[in-house]
Amino acid sequence: MVATAAAVPFLSLVALVVGGWGPLLSLDSAVAERSYTWVRPRPELAHGLQLWTEAFGTWSMRIVCLLTAAWLAVRRLFVTALWACTAVFTANLAGLVTKLTVARPRPEFADPVSVGVGPSFPSGHALMAVVGAGVLLLAVLPLLRGVWRGVAWVAAVAVAASTALSRPLLGVHWLSDIAAGASLGVCVLALTLLAWTFLPAAVRRWDLPVRP
Repeated sequence: MVATAAAVPFLSLVALVVGGWGPLLSLDSAVAERSYTWVRPRPELAHGLQLWTEAFGTWSMRIVCLLTAAWLAVRRLFVTALWACTAVFTANLAGLVTKLTVARPRPEFADPVSVGVGPSFPSGHALMAVVGAGVLLLAVLPLLRGVWRGVAWVAAVAVAASTALSRPLLGVHWLSDIAAGASLGVCVLALTLLAWTFLPAAVRRWDLPVRP
């Protein structure tokens, strides 16, 4: 259900961007222009956004996921650790294939706030922010109780959302790139978790949790 709910907007955005749907492209352009005119005269804001997007960028989130997988393996949660690695690999592969297929140019400004590299659609930062936050969240939730579970959910959503939104504010992505990256990230998490449920019981018993 979650995978379908995330796949529909992602595939719809792919079709609309490839098809050059006017209303979406107009919205993207309007948001890009307004973001640029708001951030460009505020160097402190631009610097803060740049620090944030680098701190929680694609490579940072990949490292977070791999460290989380290593921690899970140390706790003898081998299948869960394998799921974390699979989610990262799947997300990166799906993102790369989509970028190369759609080949959408990034926003361009005469005096850019920041500079992005490679095709624009979907946003790799939005994709990995969702996947990284999701992997870490699902890894620590079993250790939390009561209000702390809610705090963990809020923190994960806040990090993913703020990282994703920093990209159009910095002028390196269109708004629809962010929506596509985030929805693809949710889809990857849901599909890899669904695949885990189809593993044979004997394989799932490889998870042998120890006390934290």
